[in-house]
Amino acid sequence: MRTSFKENKLYVSCRIIACLLLLTGTFGCEEKQSDTNTITGEEILPAPQNYEIKEGKSIDPKELEAIYIASDTEDANFVANELRVKIKELFGHDVSIEVAGSYDKLSSPAIVLGIPSKDHGFSSYISGLPAPKNGNSQAYVLEAKDGVITVSGGDQAGLFYGVQTLGQLFEEVKWKEQNLPGLLIEDWPDMEERWVHYNYFFHLDRYEYLEEAIKKLAKYKINGIVFEFEDKFNYKSHPFIAAPNSFSPEQVKKLTEYASQYNVAIVPLVQGFGHAGYLLKHDEIKHLREDPESNQSFCPMNEETYDLIFDLYRETIEATPGVKYFHLGGDEVHHIGICDRCKKKIEEVGELGLYLVWLNRARDFMEEHGRIPIFWDDMPLKQAGGIYKLTYNETDEKYDSIWNNGVAQLNKTIHKFPTDGVFMRWNYQLGRDKGNIQILDWYRDNNFKTMVATAIIGDYPLIPEYDWTPNNIKSFVTLAAEKEAMGQLCTAWGDDSGNHSEIYWLGFLASSEYSWSSKSPETIEVYWEKYIRRFFGPDTDGLVPAFHNLSERVHFWDTGLMEKGNKRRATYRLKSLPDFRTTPPEGSWTTHFKPLMEKAAEEKAKCAEGTKIMENNIPKVKDNAYNLEVFASMGSFMEAYSDLVLAIGEMASISDKIKEAKDKGEQKEMVDGLNKLASIANDSWNAYVANYKDLEKLWEVTRYPKGGEEYMLDPQTFYLAGRTKDLSYLIIAEKEMDFPGYAEKMLQTAKRYQVD
Repeated sequence: MRTSFKENKLYVSCRIIACLLLLTGTFGCEEKQSDTNTITGEEILPAPQNYEIKEGKSIDPKELEAIYIASDTEDANFVANELRVKIKELFGHDVSIEVAGSYDKLSSPAIVLGIPSKDHGFSSYISGLPAPKNGNSQAYVLEAKDGVITVSGGDQAGLFYGVQTLGQLFEEVKWKEQNLPGLLIEDWPDMEERWVHYNYFFHLDRYEYLEEAIKKLAKYKINGIVFEFEDKFNYKSHPFIAAPNSFSPEQVKKLTEYASQYNVAIVPLVQGFGHAGYLLKHDEIKHLREDPESNQSFCPMNEETYDLIFDLYRETIEATPGVKYFHLGGDEVHHIGICDRCKKKIEEVGELGLYLVWLNRARDFMEEHGRIPIFWDDMPLKQAGGIYKLTYNETDEKYDSIWNNGVAQLNKTIHKFPTDGVFMRWNYQLGRDKGNIQILDWYRDNNFKTMVATAIIGDYPLIPEYDWTPNNIKSFVTLAAEKEAMGQLCTAWGDDSGNHSEIYWLGFLASSEYSWSSKSPETIEVYWEKYIRRFFGPDTDGLVPAFHNLSERVHFWDTGLMEKGNKRRATYRLKSLPDFRTTPPEGSWTTHFKPLMEKAAEEKAKCAEGTKIMENNIPKVKDNAYNLEVFASMGSFMEAYSDLVLAIGEMASISDKIKEAKDKGEQKEMVDGLNKLASIANDSWNAYVANYKDLEKLWEVTRYPKGGEEYMLDPQTFYLAGRTKDLSYLIIAEKEMDFPGYAEKMLQTAKRYQVD
């Protein structure tokens, strides 16, 4: 599931739009705001299904006297208290929480919260209102009329979501300095499950940060987090697996219970077939490898595989009580059918049959433990005649024959797939290719439960490619809703390249926006404006183009010092630092590096501009200032990288002068030049490292220090973040250029030419 993004059909046009935004100087403009102070409902994220302004007396939240709850339950009190805190936070005004003994004697202005299916008195009280959408526990109806705000939920979740919408309405009241108008909202989700993803391959976010993230996700009606533990869970049955700073089972249980209050499920993902390097790197269990030379996958015909994996499943199930689902992973198993036992099984049942051996063993375990299994669907689609590649390509001249052959294979084995499992159909492009549509139809027509997975970040460093990733989310999620998928997951493979979790929010909220409501913004440009307003408040200035700007700077940071490749793959080849003893093909080092220096100067200027906008907005935002601090840290870091590159230009010029002095026999000039080269190399490197240290300090406000000396790296990983035991993977390529070593070499050379 960690396959890199590929360019989609809108990539070029989106880049043109983004570039035009930059060229027109929109960095300094105000974010586009509504032309009126009327609260239209378009500001709410995700957008309500039905929103109607009604006649009647408006309500001043500062005059509210009480929040009435229909029943004195823990859930009702929790929701009411969350609303009470929100009112206090926005308006400095406190309200009481009271149980509605009699609905004839409620004082007003007030808020009344209830679930009509669970309280006859409340049901009678709201008899004049529409009922929450029939059969949908997450539905709600919100009315503001004649001094009373009523929130009616299909069940506890619906009541909670109605209160989240009311909280956003109160934010608009505060920001627009007006009262809440009379209104009626009827709302429900188009998709039952709206999930996001935190993966912890190489780091772990701090516990307190995750609590804050859960509450924030719930505000925008996200109701699940796929928590990919890897080795960041302190397994008691196999303690050698756990990395430093792992969560204990008790911490995960506490986090699960905390999340449950906010209607967010912590869904464990434990890889136990492929992507198993975090396990099979250990000598204790490497005999379970399918291929002795690769730690990527387990042997599905070795009974000890299940002894181990089921222990991990069991512990994470116990640590996540009350959760319905469990994600089995099982994707991209590149080493299958290699050992003698598996070869023999493939002769009997085929490669798809061997995959189903593992899947059904895992499924049976989940049934015994009350969990519904979820699994990535790429393996069965690859093994069924290569259907998988058609989900990305509808122009294959053999499309029909591949499709028909593959579907025939699926139909033959359809009875062997778990009928209670969930196929997770992942596609990180627009998702509307013919094959992708057809396989969703096949799932639906055969009554398989399906979720779709999009992504805000893949194997890409620092900042996502914002000019096209949100469009991919919109496209595939809306398609999934059309195809009646039960839900969506916005994946975040940020730990492949060691990204900070704050970069996920634009995508996470987009996935909520488009999975909740068909009334969501028609264009990504409108969504961007809405995201900025909801996440940061109404007073920001130039953030949309600034995000695009810094996103576009990453490519230079990733490749600027490369002769070949990029930082994400260890197969890159770095440029060489100037050497006065040699002459490049261009005739001089200055000429050789001139194009790079021009590009570095351009990148530095753009980084500085984007970073300044981030920094200028930090004191303006209503919330999430830390998010801008993280982006500013990355902008400053990339600017420092440009400075490091520009220093090479200075070194090139001096190297040319040293060579000229050498040819003329001017030893003093040579010595002066060599000392200057050493000084520039040391100073530029120290400045870059100092900036990196500032970034590290800021990032570790919300994440535990990575690894530690006792941490065992996966020697076979090719991911950027897996190459070091700390955050220094961010500067690993530049370290290999060895600026300090170069400086020392210049100093030693200067001593040899020293004139008494």
